Amino acid sequence: MSSPEHVKQSLRQGSRAVIVSQIAAQLVSLGVLAALYRLLGLEPYGLLGMVMPLLLFVRILIVSGLDVATIQEAKLTDDQVSALFWLNQGLGLAMALVTAGCAPVLVWFYGIHGHDVRDLGWLTVALSGTSVAAALSTQHQALLRRKLRLGALAVAQLVALAAAGLSGVAAAVAGWGVGALVLQQYVELLGLVALTWWLEPWRPRFRWRGTGATPLVRFGGHCTLGSLMFYLVANADKILVGYALGPAALALYGQAFNLMMKPVNLVLSPLTGVMLPVLSRAAGDRRQYAPLMLGFFRFIGLVMLPSAVGLAIVAPEAMRVLGGEKWADAGPILSVLAAAILVQGFIGALGSVFASAGRADRNAYASVGIAVVLCTAFFLGLRVGSLAGRPVLGVALSYSVTMVLVVFPPYLWLALRTVGVRCVDWVVELRSAAGGSLAMGVVVLACHAIVGDALQAPDSVLLLVEVLVGVLSYVLFTRRELAWFVRQGLRSDDEPV
Repeated sequence: MSSPEHVKQSLRQGSRAVIVSQIAAQLVSLGVLAALYRLLGLEPYGLLGMVMPLLLFVRILIVSGLDVATIQEAKLTDDQVSALFWLNQGLGLAMALVTAGCAPVLVWFYGIHGHDVRDLGWLTVALSGTSVAAALSTQHQALLRRKLRLGALAVAQLVALAAAGLSGVAAAVAGWGVGALVLQQYVELLGLVALTWWLEPWRPRFRWRGTGATPLVRFGGHCTLGSLMFYLVANADKILVGYALGPAALALYGQAFNLMMKPVNLVLSPLTGVMLPVLSRAAGDRRQYAPLMLGFFRFIGLVMLPSAVGLAIVAPEAMRVLGGEKWADAGPILSVLAAAILVQGFIGALGSVFASAGRADRNAYASVGIAVVLCTAFFLGLRVGSLAGRPVLGVALSYSVTMVLVVFPPYLWLALRTVGVRCVDWVVELRSAAGGSLAMGVVVLACHAIVGDALQAPDSVLLLVEVLVGVLSYVLFTRRELAWFVRQGLRSDDEPV
């Protein structure tokens, strides 16, 4: 078992470069989105939004939780990794064929209500090959995370993202239309394949039988069930909106949802990459495990809570600045979805808590209940929203309310009970961030009333002032909490813990 000093040093070493790279990645992503929103408009994003649920579904089956098994397993052999690699490749090829075969079904399904989805068939076939590309880097990424080479992996992801963004913008300028989004997908995935194979020296051998990989596949199966249920949670609303309301409505809802997830991904992408291997190594020592886990959630709250409050306030002007007036209707949708940020980051991180304790089965069973509850809420939200003349807003409201009030409390209780941590200890870690976020929200609302309503400032000026005032006020209100985080992040690696 790793010593507490080694675990904490690994945590700090892996976190610093990853956080910087993730911030850069989000800035690059926003810049690319701003360009593509204006160059392409709503229709291409609506069509892509109709294909993505299928692509994400088959990618879950391709990975099959085998990346988590590679990271979590205490003793791992090359033969076991080779067996998992070839299983990933077989699944990738099979799912590419399944995706291409589903093209006529998607055209029929989304065209039932008379929506123009003629380009959906060739788009689905064109994107089917991304399943093969995604499979090629799965085990190499898992090995980099297992070895806590998180900074190197984050840089590789940033480079692939930037290259994909540039290629997508260039193709959009050249008039490729939705084809620009196809090119963007392939460049990012294949770029990540090239970079991860260069960074990780492991190479697969032709091994399958007698490798001892069966327990890993079984563990991955539990992870897959949980992932499939959370996939259903994350995509049922988009499928419903696309089916009932068409590509334009799906573009508005889907992109508002993606922007809501930006701050969540900003934190979770680097954090879960560190969290799972570190907590897995500390799982045998409860006195070491609990402070580490609570520290992770303390950091999540420090970023997620102000993001939720701030985005709920500035969303309308943010969408107008980012995409222009044709994307303005996504502003109120984003404001409503922003409330889900309050719990979205915590829910994403709790999956690592279950996995680190070797209880992916509990997470899988809980995810089934979550999927049933949320899918029911989506149908009710669409129905009630339609009666009020705002069907998309009804779906968004059903998502946020259900996640915050119905799903999160019991899911948190189950995860903490699994690892023997008291709920009150978890709540105590978030007091400062919660109070600071509420105070910041009051200040930003006052700023909005003065600069936006009274002075009638342009959206770009209003948004800039709101963000600056929000950041400065939050820093002021949570200065002690932020000082704790800075001390943790900048502590010398050879300093005693």
